[in-house]
Amino acid sequence: MRYQRYRFKHKETIVTILAENDTQYELAVEAILRARRFIEERIKKDPYFLITYEPYEFQVELDEVTSRMIRASKIAKVGPMAAVAGTISAFAVENMIKAGDFALVDNGGDIAMHSCDITIGIYMPRNLNLGFRIKTDGFYSVCTSSGTVGHSVSLGFADAVTVFAKDASIADCFATRIGNEIKENFGKEEIEKTLEMIWKEAKNYVDGILVVKEEIIGKIGNVPKLRKVKIEPDLITRG
Repeated sequence: MRYQRYRFKHKETIVTILAENDTQYELAVEAILRARRFIEERIKKDPYFLITYEPYEFQVELDEVTSRMIRASKIAKVGPMAAVAGTISAFAVENMIKAGDFALVDNGGDIAMHSCDITIGIYMPRNLNLGFRIKTDGFYSVCTSSGTVGHSVSLGFADAVTVFAKDASIADCFATRIGNEIKENFGKEEIEKTLEMIWKEAKNYVDGILVVKEEIIGKIGNVPKLRKVKIEPDLITRG
């Protein structure tokens, strides 16, 4: 598949967009801005939406963006903002396919895609040159949380927690949830026990989970085969 690579930044949102044409890119930007407006309006109405680390309770009908974030946060037992990047990525991709079948949006490591055959690298402080190939005919997501890279809030010490799922909002939330559980002194045994514990809750919603902490690798479920890849610094979406 031939595609073009675009970069877009608006406030805290920094994305890489892979699109077949300029129209898809324009649709992605429109969707990102619309999603942000929904989120900003919810925060203005209730600032607690922004700061809570717990699932958010609501009594009124919400828009199509924040409602996804709230649902995912309840499933993964985290705050709704844990889903913000993945939700924006997915919302953009859903709008992009009005003008083409192939679409991908990387929002600081939270990736949503449609009809892709692509290799993705895992960016970490200690570069292990790890990656994997994703091939999908429909919607899919790969969301990564880190306690050592980027500006997103994580209460743990994993270099990367990557969750594979169809629903980007849920994948993003579980990546945060698992990342929070990986403590500084955890070795392979503790990481595996944590994965087994959370998998009982996650397995109905996600395909697989990968955890990397220093040189320790843990995984559960259906995780793509890891391969050596060359991490290109200029291609990293630094959210």
